[in-house]
Amino acid sequence: MTYGSRPGYLPGFMNDPNDDDGSQVVKLDHAESRELEALSLNRFPPTVSAGLDWDSAVYDERRSWDDEDDWAKIAADLLTPYMSEGRRVAVFWGDLRVPTVTIPAETAVRHARKLLSMEPHFWIYPLGGPVLIECLMDGQVTVAPIPSG
Repeated sequence: MTYGSRPGYLPGFMNDPNDDDGSQVVKLDHAESRELEALSLNRFPPTVSAGLDWDSAVYDERRSWDDEDDWAKIAADLLTPYMSEGRRVAVFWGDLRVPTVTIPAETAVRHARKLLSMEPHFWIYPLGGPVLIECLMDGQVTVAPIPSG
């Protein structure tokens, strides 16, 4: 299924429609976002702080980052398998005022620092993939298999 039929430019995040990467950002509407959340993010137990409750869910690995360069290396490592498949990823932010977007995995890697600067925390879901990646501003990155629905 294709999500988002129109480019979506976000302030501070690849917002130049004339730029090759900026033109790849597709902003999802509310219904499209909720559909993808049901396939990924909402299958995990939440905490009161809007993060996911990893004490109640299974995860594959946890990593820590200290700065933007560390995060960029982790993002490249985690998303490279999806780049070779030409997949897009959905990015959900912890602030509901920021719309969900989809971008090519390769573009997400190139702009990992911009992802980190957008909001306090976010989740990356490789479309159709088996995992969800959570990035929290405390330097924690968690990779978890998506529970079956």
